[in-house]
Amino acid sequence: MKFTLVTTLLSFLFCLSINSYESPDAFIVKVYDQKVRVLSPVKYDPELNVIVENKTRVTLKAKLVTETESNVEFLSLEAGRTTNIKLKNLDKEKVFFIPLSPPLQKVELKLGSKPYEIPPRS
Repeated sequence: MKFTLVTTLLSFLFCLSINSYESPDAFIVKVYDQKVRVLSPVKYDPELNVIVENKTRVTLKAKLVTETESNVEFLSLEAGRTTNIKLKNLDKEKVFFIPLSPPLQKVELKLGSKPYEIPPRS
């Protein structure tokens, strides 16, 4: 009886954990040598925070830009450092993170997505 109850409870918890994923209140962009990993918030906020973590061994130079280029923020971040950038009055525009040095792919910051990587490691 106890074994069945414990097994059922563990199965239920396992099923819940399969569908769960990290969901912060701000975009968290982690820049590595060969990829960019993004954790995105679930809810829209007109004053969006973007936390950028430089996990490379060099100084990161990048910019955050909206699709209409009404908001453009440049950043220079030393290796191993983290910074927070606040974008205001977004009006539900798409936001892009563009690493300039080291040159990696342009990354769209997608609201409500599961964690994703650009480009994925092969």
